[in-house]
Amino acid sequence: MEFILTKHYRDYYWKDGLPQGLSAFNLDESIKGLSYKISSDPYHRRVSIEKYIDEDFDRLIYDSGLFDFRHLHPSRQTTWQKTQISETKEQVISHIRDQDDRLLLIEDYRFENHLCRECRASSPFGILLSIQKIYYKTLGDDFNGVTLVDCNDHTVLLKRYEFDENSQEFTQLLEEQWDMKSTSLIKTHV
Repeated sequence: MEFILTKHYRDYYWKDGLPQGLSAFNLDESIKGLSYKISSDPYHRRVSIEKYIDEDFDRLIYDSGLFDFRHLHPSRQTTWQKTQISETKEQVISHIRDQDDRLLLIEDYRFENHLCRECRASSPFGILLSIQKIYYKTLGDDFNGVTLVDCNDHTVLLKRYEFDENSQEFTQLLEEQWDMKSTSLIKTHV
């Protein structure tokens, strides 16, 4: 059996729920510092990102076998059920189940001034998969909306909304971006 060498990239971005490599190392080039290996089967059914430091494996960033970001795209959404497990003033824990009642995600919501600021999504095994960062102009942010980032802080998608001051909720969706290559939000920091 012959193994196919997978390229290492200096960075990556997300497009339509799939990682795309940026600035590939040449196969004969020595890899120094950070690099990322994106692996996929020929049909892109299963995709993963591995992080390396000086050619040594550091950690797994993403595996679509644990959760596939493409399922969040409006055209691919399925019926999921959210059940609240616990609630405090600063935190809500919910379970997300699919139509077969299989536990997909554990969501951990964090609040500031009664507004949700972050939702950490983990696998049923407790592996951090993604973080939704929620922004409000009323709290000094540049826009009202949500970014979904992977566990390496790279933006997967961006949604901008109108915000209703009375209900303290997002209302109309103004923009939904799935191609992060041309945005300054490839990496975010809150």
